[in-house]
Amino acid sequence: MARIAILLRDRCHPKECQWECQAYCPPVRMGQECIVEGTDGRPVISETLCIGCGICVHKCPFDAIKILNTPEADEREIVHRYGYNGFRLYRLPLPPTKGITGILGPNGTGKSTALRVLAGVERPNLGRYDKPPNWEEVLDRYRGTAMHAHFEKIARGELRAVFKPQYVDRLVEEGGTAEEFLARSAVEPGPALSSVGLEGKAERPIAELSGGELQLLAIARTIGTDADLYLVDEPSSYLDIVHRLQVARLLRALGERKSVVVVEHDLALLDYLADQAHLVYGEEAAFGVISHPIAMRSAINTYLNGYLKDENVRFRTEPVRFVAHPPKLPTRTNVLVAFDPLEKKFDRFHLSVGAGELAKGETVGIVGPNATGKTTFVRMLAGAEVPTAGAPPKGVTVSYKPQYLKATNAASLRERLEALRGDPTFDGSLFERDLVPGLHLDNLLDVALPDLSGGELQRAAVALALARPATLYLLDEPSAYLDADERIAMAKLIRRQVERQAVSALVVDHDVYFLDLACDALMVFRSEGKDGSAGVGSGPFAMRAGMNHLLKDVQVTFRRDAETLRPRINREGSVLDREQRERGEFYYEAAA
Repeated sequence: MARIAILLRDRCHPKECQWECQAYCPPVRMGQECIVEGTDGRPVISETLCIGCGICVHKCPFDAIKILNTPEADEREIVHRYGYNGFRLYRLPLPPTKGITGILGPNGTGKSTALRVLAGVERPNLGRYDKPPNWEEVLDRYRGTAMHAHFEKIARGELRAVFKPQYVDRLVEEGGTAEEFLARSAVEPGPALSSVGLEGKAERPIAELSGGELQLLAIARTIGTDADLYLVDEPSSYLDIVHRLQVARLLRALGERKSVVVVEHDLALLDYLADQAHLVYGEEAAFGVISHPIAMRSAINTYLNGYLKDENVRFRTEPVRFVAHPPKLPTRTNVLVAFDPLEKKFDRFHLSVGAGELAKGETVGIVGPNATGKTTFVRMLAGAEVPTAGAPPKGVTVSYKPQYLKATNAASLRERLEALRGDPTFDGSLFERDLVPGLHLDNLLDVALPDLSGGELQRAAVALALARPATLYLLDEPSAYLDADERIAMAKLIRRQVERQAVSALVVDHDVYFLDLACDALMVFRSEGKDGSAGVGSGPFAMRAGMNHLLKDVQVTFRRDAETLRPRINREGSVLDREQRERGEFYYEAAA
């Protein structure tokens, strides 16, 4: 049994507390130096003297300490460690000679660190953070293993690796146009931009590109670079389902001749992309363990079941279950919200949405490509956008979570909660009882909102929206920035809250697994006109009919997995793909 002590340095404020961690520590009270002051004025916790009582964890007013007793972490397999009480990574994924290997796991467990080590950007310190080893020592550690040859190439400077970063919004800092951005990386702009559908954006300053366009630009630079190893971190962020499949096809074509490693949280996309995957388990900001490679179908099923049989490790208390058939549409005698046809005219875009009805306890997904008017429709229902024709439903109380989030208030979530106490438009007991544990916000209550990461801010925003009593909840891309586990938890929570309160919800999203878990029905938006100057929304449809409407335009078919009943993308041209196309069944085919 290994004991790991972690100090979250960004949360630790030793000048603002009474050093409760040290004052209440039993070994310290017995005269042992279990917790002492470090050179930076913060506590240093001895893992050898620590008895694992957890008192310091509960007494710390800033939730800055984690004490973990774990049998999974073998110190002989440590790859990298950030300081004495810092994060540590165990094992590495093995890049394939040719093909695509996926990496799947929660945020904060070392996936991006693993990519930096594989790329040679960061030399593994083998746990010796105070005296990092040289390359000779690293090679000696991995002698006789498959990783030895990889590190040998890095040490000799013979490995050409290209890295697609996770946060593509930071590309704006490089400045210039899209064409100049690619030229600086010795990538021929014309073919690269054309491959991702950005040929008309060559002279556009990258500061004016949307998040999805920045993602496509980053992917264009990556696949347009001649390298031995391609490391792609979250290629689906900001992209709609059409562009996700387009990118997946590009990466699959690249994998036929090169070595590709992909980190991705969209399970359907990763299943379609990769040949095999490494699962990552551990504790956020504390440690991560990378599993041995698993065949792709088994990898996703193992991830959903939460049990690694060959390592005898359980990392999920309950398996994730999908339904065998689409949920039945609630009877229309329970209609809660009805909206008339709506239109919105802009200078270069015209949106028209047909009339529809939402039932009590019903969650309806809104799907379709970007720039087809999904967010505009939600904003019209929320009263944030005035329709050109038609009017939002009257007598309906709305709670709206917008697509783009920005924390303008420097207060913490707890302070925000205290300020809302007594407000009749906010249910504080629901927030504390169901939403905080359901969305894992316990450790974020005292963190200032501007200091939250994208995923943390997303969970906080969804919780605040669901805590406001309403007839209709409007959630625009609630799964953005979340890892697969967080998406699953949020999908279940949204559905449970909507059913329990007998209200209705509209959810805009692009993740098929998220929609499958959360929604009862779908509204489908599509683009009309050659120049995409018009968008049309229709529905709600029953789940299967709605996905068929969408996927027929995208030209991709799904089936059900025989073991977990999860949706799986059929490979183009496969027997099942051809059969489903002939029958016009693009989604929810029988398990196979």
